[in-house]
Amino acid sequence: MKYFDAHSHYTDRKFSRDRHELFVEMQRDGVEYVVDCFGAKEMNFGLSLARKYPFYYMCINDFAHYGKDYDKKGFDIGASEVLINQLVDESVEKLKKLCRENKKIVAYGECYIDFRRKDKTPAEIEKESFWFSKDLEVARRVGLPPVIHSGNADQESFDIIRKTDMPDYGGGKGMMHCYLGPPKMALDYVDMGYLVSVTGLVTHRSERGRNLVEVVKKLPLSHMLIETDCPYLTPEPFRGKRNDSGLLRLTVEAIAEIKGVYEEEVAEATNANARGLYRV
Repeated sequence: MKYFDAHSHYTDRKFSRDRHELFVEMQRDGVEYVVDCFGAKEMNFGLSLARKYPFYYMCINDFAHYGKDYDKKGFDIGASEVLINQLVDESVEKLKKLCRENKKIVAYGECYIDFRRKDKTPAEIEKESFWFSKDLEVARRVGLPPVIHSGNADQESFDIIRKTDMPDYGGGKGMMHCYLGPPKMALDYVDMGYLVSVTGLVTHRSERGRNLVEVVKKLPLSHMLIETDCPYLTPEPFRGKRNDSGLLRLTVEAIAEIKGVYEEEVAEATNANARGLYRV
């Protein structure tokens, strides 16, 4: 079987000691492609990995880091509209140039909205929603499918995405990364043309894991991706240890059991879906 890891973090320092050996080993284990996600600080390192490893592709984000610079109490978004638009324009031009020079850049993200460590006050919702919408604007203008990170923001992210005019990239309009929302909402995303990604959490007996099982029951293979989000979200029985793409087989096994299909069917469908979305 061949596996496509639709979202990973191999620029993470947890891989610094044995990254090359791991890349060689997991290719022998059937990992055909990985898409690595990183921001501006890791850009040069990620580009060097893409040049070295044919199976390694990139999901990049430049603009979200500007949002952190303005994540200050009392910051008035409306009063800074001209400056913010200038920053968006600069990011779009920078990323367009990078994409022309590096054909292995296949996605934009993570497009980020997250309330897991913040109170959902009206002010926080307005601010997070604003920066999230700007990330989606950059993705659309650069011409890359967005990879969506939504943390405790199911309805907020859904409402914004529903209003966003994203193009269809031939294999979907974007990826719902590490989906943990309601099963019904996963189908609403499918109806909008998005692909929904399943992680190793589907093997966990936690509340999140049980919810993801219900998502998988409803989600058609035609709109499903698999990912590790490594080094995080390690599947059972290796929970608590570093995750890597070689463990995708455990996620595939769990999905196949839940849906009552062969593991090969899950691997083939998710591989084809990722290749279509990322145009690999």
